Amino acid sequence: MNRFYLRALRFLKQNRLLGPLRRYLQRHLDLAELRTSNRLLHLPEEECRGCDYDAAYPYTLGILKEFWHGHRYYVKACRELKVRYQVLDITGPDWQEVMQQSGCDVYLVLPSVTFSNWKQMYDERVRIIAEDMGKPIFPSYSALWMWESKRRTCYWLKANGISHPKTWVFYDRRQALEFAAGAPLPVVFKSNMGSGASGVIIFERRNQLSKHISHCFSKGYTNERRGPNDREVGSVLLQEYLPNVKEWRVVRIGPSYFAFEKLRGGRFHSGSHLRRYGLPPVGLLDFARAVFDRGGFTSLSLDVFIAEDGRFLANELHTYFGIMNSHEMCIVDGIPGRMLHEPSQGWKFEAGDFCRNYLYNERVLCVLDSLREKERVARYDNEQSQI
Repeated sequence: MNRFYLRALRFLKQNRLLGPLRRYLQRHLDLAELRTSNRLLHLPEEECRGCDYDAAYPYTLGILKEFWHGHRYYVKACRELKVRYQVLDITGPDWQEVMQQSGCDVYLVLPSVTFSNWKQMYDERVRIIAEDMGKPIFPSYSALWMWESKRRTCYWLKANGISHPKTWVFYDRRQALEFAAGAPLPVVFKSNMGSGASGVIIFERRNQLSKHISHCFSKGYTNERRGPNDREVGSVLLQEYLPNVKEWRVVRIGPSYFAFEKLRGGRFHSGSHLRRYGLPPVGLLDFARAVFDRGGFTSLSLDVFIAEDGRFLANELHTYFGIMNSHEMCIVDGIPGRMLHEPSQGWKFEAGDFCRNYLYNERVLCVLDSLREKERVARYDNEQSQI
């Protein structure tokens, strides 16, 4: 069966039929199990077990399994950096026993977000792991909680006084329709989950907006990536439309900052895969740094609108994000590198290869730095207590 499936995929790809057919099938058929099986056809053995080498660090990192094995990048990072690790599966009914018996120094978490029930499972279990079992996790739970939830991101931005596009969330059909009857057009609809502009619709006609709102409260909304049965029912998120904005993505991993401009493809910046590189504006980096520091985020990307009047507006936050084949997130004068902030000197560019392995090596190095700093603080406190 798997061999036939792969041959069929190869035929469709060669004849440029794979994309349209995939979108049609995902829109009309629930292929979750088939898509999951295809992801596991050529699973490297090391993704399922721990390390078997002499480690360069006195720590063991727990890598929580992701349904489609996105955690393999953490495995690769640990193997390249010679860090001991265990791959732990928290998707089963014995997940608490698995965690209690593991004994790792930090747990690396990459939730599955392809389907909403998978994301819900990780939200529930990682919260217990971090807050009730007291296990240290990376990234932080607050960053993971907001990932792939535009509603939660909106609430967090507003609660922390961070400038962002005007956003309205409705859980009442009548209130949503009343708003739509007088809202300035165009207005942007965004599904709660969805990346790369999937689940984003710009409405210019009031009757189409009202019809869409009614559909969201009756049959629910989904996009082609999630399948027909994974629907968001009973809520609507609308956002003001900002014409002629520029959009930058700023990423922080530990002390490293990366930034590039997301160019518009059609009506959207997200999902266009069009970029412009160069030295990021200082004001943009300062704005992003203030957002990261506000949440204590050490592994996060921030999409920032630069409005026509020069205002910086936080659009979306992502603790994990896509990286193109070039794997470079910051290039200045044709040279890849990163931005660093020093209190006495401000921002400076440092050339180097920091984005290899989709930035997972940088994430693991960030975790190792935090463990060393924790040990340093513990030694200092112990010394002070003995004086």
